[in-house]
Amino acid sequence: MKVLVIGGTRYFGKRLVHSLINEGHEIWVVSRGQVEDDFGAKVHRLKADRNNKSDLAKAVERLKFDVVVDQVCMNAEQAKAAVEIFAEKTPFYVMTSTMSVYNWGANLREEEVNPFMYHAQTPKNPMEEYAEGKRSAENVFANQNFFKWAFARFPVVVGEDDYTLRLHNQVKRVKEGSPIYYPNLEARFSFITSEDAARSLLWLIHGRREGIFNFASEDVLKLGELVGMIEKMTGKKANLLKEPSEEAWSPFGIPSDWFMNVDKAKSEGFQAKPLKEWMGPLLQKMN
Repeated sequence: MKVLVIGGTRYFGKRLVHSLINEGHEIWVVSRGQVEDDFGAKVHRLKADRNNKSDLAKAVERLKFDVVVDQVCMNAEQAKAAVEIFAEKTPFYVMTSTMSVYNWGANLREEEVNPFMYHAQTPKNPMEEYAEGKRSAENVFANQNFFKWAFARFPVVVGEDDYTLRLHNQVKRVKEGSPIYYPNLEARFSFITSEDAARSLLWLIHGRREGIFNFASEDVLKLGELVGMIEKMTGKKANLLKEPSEEAWSPFGIPSDWFMNVDKAKSEGFQAKPLKEWMGPLLQKMN
């Protein structure tokens, strides 16, 4: 199988590429060439800036692929460029999307955000801009007729290899006694490991599963429980602020429940590891 991964040199994109290598596929990886990888001679590297349509088109101009996995499509403009470039180059396109397309809520199902019925919104902050960009990108791919598609909607992805260090820094702040602010410690939140995020993309590729899929650990965690786990592991009491602070605001600081229903993926054969099995050991490694 010939697979192109756009943005496959770090985090769970990198994990996906390694899985594809182990399975013996022919792989191309598009990146700006700014991050070194450890793929050796087992992949074809294509250098291109995703924000430059002609740059990306030139990089793949003589190639065709069985599957394209797009890890870094962030808005409608990038999606439109991808549709034009890959219209005759692939029959199946997988886009990494996000739980951010959903508004706050519990047990969120795929059909609650229908990419065919997209209504543009005006972002009020960077988080809303990110969510709106992903919604608009989904809308572009869903309404084209050149190739089949799948959207993998992920919550916050965590792992030892998380280059954003979101969870690492929560552990560090508790250990150091640095202030942290959570708007609602009772709020429940979805998580998935980087390992399972890569595994879910591989599952979509192998099954050519079309449509929208939520991927996350089925069990959810109250943010207060997360803080308690870190406190127990570090032996330190978290310095939790009672008043909002932009500097101390946790990257997991949400005002109410925000977690996804994963029944669809589970019913079709994919299930991420239970959070209760991996969160404790992961936090221990981060300590």
